[in-house]
Amino acid sequence: MLVVRAGRGMLKQLEADRMAGRNGATRIAVIPDAGHDVHLDDPAAVYGEMAAFLAEATAAEATAAAESEAAAESEAAAKEARAGA
Repeated sequence: MLVVRAGRGMLKQLEADRMAGRNGATRIAVIPDAGHDVHLDDPAAVYGEMAAFLAEATAAEATAAAESEAAAESEAAAKEARAGA
């Protein structure tokens, strides 16, 4: 989960921390010079935070999928070895 907080906005750091505490895989991004309408005040910064978050999430998902596939292949090889023994 990505929480985007404006440095001059209404969402305070404590509340952002509470939101993040509900999900262990949360990233909090603060756009320092933005107000409440952070997406209007600094769209490039919001886009940058979203792009970085999605890149990290995609990489983590790809790593997990590769690890799962490797474990399945290893299990299949072990099962085949047991069957042949």
